Amino acid sequence: MKRNPLLNHFVVRNWLGLLALLAVHFLADMYAMDQRVGFSKLSPYMYLWMLYGWLVFHNRVLFERLFLQGKKVIYFGCLLLLMALGSFNMNFILKTQFATTHSLPHLVNFWVYTVTGLGVYVTYRYIGMQGQNERQPVEETKTTPDVTDTFSCMVDGVRQVITYPDIRYIESLENYVKVFTKSKTYITRMTLKEAEERLPKRLFVRISRSSIVNTAHVDTIESDTVRIGTKELRIGKVYKRYVAGQLAGE
Repeated sequence: MKRNPLLNHFVVRNWLGLLALLAVHFLADMYAMDQRVGFSKLSPYMYLWMLYGWLVFHNRVLFERLFLQGKKVIYFGCLLLLMALGSFNMNFILKTQFATTHSLPHLVNFWVYTVTGLGVYVTYRYIGMQGQNERQPVEETKTTPDVTDTFSCMVDGVRQVITYPDIRYIESLENYVKVFTKSKTYITRMTLKEAEERLPKRLFVRISRSSIVNTAHVDTIESDTVRIGTKELRIGKVYKRYVAGQLAGE
């Protein structure tokens, strides 16, 4: 089933998500809402608004730009620091502004919402990537000729076309690969073996289970490593003879 292209837009998706969250809370809160007065009547909805903003920031900035980029230590450090600061701030406001004696349930909800929001985001990405993978062979048959000088991949639902000379090296990231160019890094759902099969062997050499290099960008090669600019990539033991032969032009 083809998804509506409108839902691929970041702003539309998040407005729908926010409205759904507010609507669900309102259905459970509509009777209790009449018993509250003043600011306390709408304060839960302002909290949900800010909470949703935090979820978007966490998923799109922290998780996507740190965790998925391989910066896991920085990600967990930032996450724990921000969660601790958020919990402290929430506890302070609940006790001073709303005279709440038991703030622990609200703090637990804050952590649960964060984990649940991440789960929904990861599930959405997974379903989207699965759909892209199912459509990819058909798209490539129609648009990609047998002989081409570009590498086509899907990144966040958008097709990216990268010329071979721009690719410096490719690294495996579990079920994804990271394509490094001089100006940008692309992350796409694909195995390293699939990437290797789509690249010309005359130009690209697999040097380990986790790396493929563009021979045109190799600056130096030693017995155990290949250097591209400031990046040093290790050559796998079983690949040494093959790499030496390929880079020597045999």
